[in-house]
Amino acid sequence: MLKKVLKIISLFILSVLFVAFLVGSLYFASVFMSAKKDFNKVVSVNILPVPTKVYSSDGKLIGSFGLQNRIPVKLKDISMNMKYAILASEDARFYDHGAIDLVSMFRALIADIVHKKIVQGGSTITQQLVKNIYLTPSKTITRKLKEVILAYRLEKKLTKNQILELYLNTVYFGAGAWGIESAARTYFDTHAKDLTIPQSALLAGLVKAPSAYNPYKHPEDAKRRMIYVLKRMYDNHFITFEQYKKAMNSKIVLKKQSANFFGLIVAPYFTDYVRNWLIDKYGEDIVYTSGLKVYTTLDTRLQRYAFIAVKTGVLRLKKRYDGLQSALLAMDPKTGYIKAMVGGFSYEKSQFNRALQAERQPGSSFKPFIYLTAISQGYMPTDTVKDEPEVFRFNGKEWRPQNYEGTFHGTVSLMYALVHSVNVATINLLNAVGVENVIKTAKRLGIQEKIPHNLSIALGSLSVRLIEMVRAYASFDNYGLLPKPIFITRVVNRYGKVIYDNEPQLKRVANTIDAFILTGMLKNVIGYGTGRKARVIGRPLAGKTGTTNDYKDAWFIGFSPNLVCGVWVGYDNNRTIFRGATGARAALPIWITFMKNALSGTPIKTFPIPDGVTKKVIESLGPPENPDELNKKPTIQNLYEQYFQ
Repeated sequence: MLKKVLKIISLFILSVLFVAFLVGSLYFASVFMSAKKDFNKVVSVNILPVPTKVYSSDGKLIGSFGLQNRIPVKLKDISMNMKYAILASEDARFYDHGAIDLVSMFRALIADIVHKKIVQGGSTITQQLVKNIYLTPSKTITRKLKEVILAYRLEKKLTKNQILELYLNTVYFGAGAWGIESAARTYFDTHAKDLTIPQSALLAGLVKAPSAYNPYKHPEDAKRRMIYVLKRMYDNHFITFEQYKKAMNSKIVLKKQSANFFGLIVAPYFTDYVRNWLIDKYGEDIVYTSGLKVYTTLDTRLQRYAFIAVKTGVLRLKKRYDGLQSALLAMDPKTGYIKAMVGGFSYEKSQFNRALQAERQPGSSFKPFIYLTAISQGYMPTDTVKDEPEVFRFNGKEWRPQNYEGTFHGTVSLMYALVHSVNVATINLLNAVGVENVIKTAKRLGIQEKIPHNLSIALGSLSVRLIEMVRAYASFDNYGLLPKPIFITRVVNRYGKVIYDNEPQLKRVANTIDAFILTGMLKNVIGYGTGRKARVIGRPLAGKTGTTNDYKDAWFIGFSPNLVCGVWVGYDNNRTIFRGATGARAALPIWITFMKNALSGTPIKTFPIPDGVTKKVIESLGPPENPDELNKKPTIQNLYEQYFQ
């Protein structure tokens, strides 16, 4: 009976052991197969997440989008000082052992037992590499087993130098720096190949605990860790005693940390637009991890002037009018390249881009569309139109439009009406040329929003975006050629292949001579009319002010022969800026500040006269009638300007 019981117990134990062995084998096999699938992921530096870099047209880095700030480099481009420092601090016997260093593991175990806590790690550089690429801090048996399997496979697949190269490109050094090249630039503004012995020791010391040894926040702790690494370098014969003493006594000079707003500090609204465009086209994974290089149209010099112009212009007004916003956009009319863009007073407080997204009433800055339509129908600047009290009826209502000054001029020329932004004369002209024809002109010139089919559009009652107005005015500057707005010229992948190329495109939208005539009229706006403050720039310029009812929007859009710029000022909640906040008062000063700086130091260019322009046309582009007399007349606008200056 006893024998029978013992036999049953033996069979039970054997069954349990067999099941345990079977389960263990299956578990190990599943881990091994899982690790096998992941192996290809580990063997190439190309799998490392690399951020997208964005460059200005003048070659400056203006943005970086990525989960990890990394710049992969080859081992030959890393100084021997750094190689020795990392070996000394992390795995001095790296070239002498296999995937697992049993000696180090045993030594670490003894030290942990003596101190009754974990004081040393026994992981080799190969094991750390696997852990870095998996990016998981978990300490499960499965992960540790996978780590060992992959470490052994790596040692068979790659050389020691290849493993060290991968490791130095994956390890995190703190302060957002992944990999040694990024760390060298972040802490010392140098390259990995140029790192000195003390610099290398400091960086190698960061690997153990990047936050705890951050030299910006904890300089004393960082210094102590650096000394430890130097001692290890000397003990392992990586440096001589003289080098050790010199490094110990050397002064470490760190690169000054910048207040970089996620790589968007130079041109935040512009760079943010580029980021969103890239994500729409390629997806977040590609943009944040695949190391694209993006070349843009931004000119950092002009961007700086745009920033200054908006900041100073709004601050000048914000003394009494808090919460005021402004946007500025500058374009090269010949290429459509966006050279500068400011989407609001403060990107940190509001990322809403008013240069591209805000739909606002353009006021009188829409009037050139009406005059271009008239010119295309055969009108000349010297032709006349009535400026008398009128009653218009539409939608069952009466409309009695007024001029800004509250007075009427009888009969005036088209030149006078545009230069002095005469409302009623422009409404009569719109009525004569046809609302539908003006709408067609505006659509042809790139206005995308719905335009009301009534005479109120003569006063800018529609809604438009700043970029559309700037683009349309660029077609005036180009004598009828409408450019495609371009922010990005080229995108290159991490292998150097161009995957996106954007060439300038110009489309004929108006007759050359018609646009030349309109430009001549807009030149007189600055010479004699509502934009005359811009004469201080002392260059050939053309443009138009815009003011809406109740002074809710102020505009100025103008151009030189090679640069178009538009400025809008207003409140996001669409309230009145202040009584008398005309385009000339609120927007034009910002435009002047920008254009004066932007054009400074560049050759003075005049608007060319195209072929086919007759003497009659040239004569029609003279000053409006009696300009001196008109400038002396104390209009309401004159009084407002004098008061607010």
